[in-house]
Amino acid sequence: MPFELTVQILIAVFIVLAMFCVGLAVTTTEIIAAIQDRSKTAKALLANIVVAPIIAFIIVTLVPMPDAAAKVLLILGFAPGGINAVQFSTKSPGYLASAAGLLFVMSLAALVLAPFAAHFILDAGGRVAVPYGEVALRAGLLVVWPLIVGMLVRVYTPDLAEKLYKPAMLISTLSFIASVLTSMALRQDALGELGTGTLVGYLAFVLITMAVGWLLGGPERGHRQVLAVVTNLRNVGLVYVIVDACCSDPSLHMAVLAFMALMVPPNLILTLYSAFWRKKHGG
Repeated sequence: MPFELTVQILIAVFIVLAMFCVGLAVTTTEIIAAIQDRSKTAKALLANIVVAPIIAFIIVTLVPMPDAAAKVLLILGFAPGGINAVQFSTKSPGYLASAAGLLFVMSLAALVLAPFAAHFILDAGGRVAVPYGEVALRAGLLVVWPLIVGMLVRVYTPDLAEKLYKPAMLISTLSFIASVLTSMALRQDALGELGTGTLVGYLAFVLITMAVGWLLGGPERGHRQVLAVVTNLRNVGLVYVIVDACCSDPSLHMAVLAFMALMVPPNLILTLYSAFWRKKHGG
């Protein structure tokens, strides 16, 4: 990502500690059980793999926006599993296993669907190259190993796991906030360059997919929150890698950054509202 080293470090700290906290709180068995819930997993796949691309297509058809912004939104429609969802989906008490399981499944789906879709959408005159080795290495270092270490700490030193959870999650949250604030100027420049149509279209996509996830989340309010977050927070990291690997058009990069700028505020509002609702209703 085109951010300064400080921002990249903050993002890495946020992801590593967030996944470490997931490992401290849930077991592999719980994550697998969440994935094996056929009804919930099927609805999540429906929202992320079927409905989201349709919504993206409708928006780019109806809302005037630059060609680059339209192409990026279409690819994002095929790219679920955004790792930023860790910050918001883990804030639903009792649904950490569901959040981790869904992110795993959606990330795998994005690795297959997004490059395939980009090959046709970008029309780059050749094969869309995705550095899978680099993606796998980053996923291992930032996601898989912290999750495994957290689980090991939970199994062998449960008392330590309980003591570490809150401070680690606090540092993760603060790192996320700091990374957003530090990179805000670059994201605002991206929004300004792509214009009002992009702002309207991208924000509409975020809000509509969030609503779809909420409606398909079932009767459990906590799972509704998780699915709403997982559905609208797309895999911007993967999409950026794709456009960076195959295209030299800087407007494509700016479009990805613009989406990054717009997807955080609605999810922050949803998370704060849900926390307020739980406190008010005692659940």
